[in-house]
This record gives sequence, structure tokens and C-alpha cells, in this order.
Amino acid sequence: MSNNKKRGQQWQQNKKGQQNPIFDLIKEIEKVGTLKEVFTPENYALPDGWAYKTADTLRRNQNAMNSNQLRKIFTQLKTIEDSVDRNKGNELTNDQMNQILLLMPQIAYARGRNLIPKDFYDLMTECITPKRIKDKEDYKSFVGFYTAVIAYSKMGRR
Repeated sequence: MSNNKKRGQQWQQNKKGQQNPIFDLIKEIEKVGTLKEVFTPENYALPDGWAYKTADTLRRNQNAMNSNQLRKIFTQLKTIEDSVDRNKGNELTNDQMNQILLLMPQIAYARGRNLIPKDFYDLMTECITPKRIKDKEDYKSFVGFYTAVIAYSKMGRR
């Protein structure tokens, strides 16, 4: 059984048929080659976009993700982005790609301690791979999306 089907079945079992926008986003990402194709401001930044839907889903989740976990990942993403911004071309260096990929063990650790929900872990697993982040544009698109998720998650906590 594919990971996609497993995720869908788990969601239906957990939420009794309610739709999960994070799962829908994962399906959308699976259809394309790279993140810049999905994470355009038009698709994620508006109030009905992917970032809002992701933040809303995280907020409503039983094991709601606290803002500290979002911020920890965000701080590292921004540090890497500062390095990426200094690149003259659109390519990522091997060191930058390694830094990006090394985020996954930290995210897995947070998942293992139940600090982040499974659907968010699945989303990060789909995004943070060499298959999806191939160049500077892909990475910056992902960081833009993640930044918007943080902004919308703050809005929902009022």
C-alpha cells in the first residue's frame, strides 16, 4: 500500500471522514516536480490558501502544535536562507542542501516526542527532500510558505 493511501486511511480513521487540507497539500506536491510549482504566493499566501489551511488544521488538531515547535524549525530555515541568499546563481551548495536535509532528523525527533502532529510531519517529509528542493527558488518558495503558516497560526491563537 502506498504512503499516500496509508495517510488518507489514517486521516479518515482519525477524523471520521473529515477532509484534511494538509493531506490535500501533500497530494498536490506529489503531482509536481518541485516546490516552486506549488508554493506560489497566489496558492499559499491568501486567506484561503495552503498556509492558512495548514495553520488552521494544526490549530484544530487534538495534539495541537505549539508555536515553539514552529519557531524552532523557522529559525533554522531562515539561517539557511541567509546563506542561500548569498549564492550568485540559482543553485544550492552541497553544504546548504545538507543543512536543509538535516532538518528532518530534528523534525522526526519532535514527532517521536509527540510535539508535532503526524500530518505536519508527513508534510515536512514530502517537502524536505532533494526531489522537491532542487534549487534556490524551491527553497525560498518553501520558506515563504512556512513563514505564512507561522503568521496564520499566530492569527488563530488570539
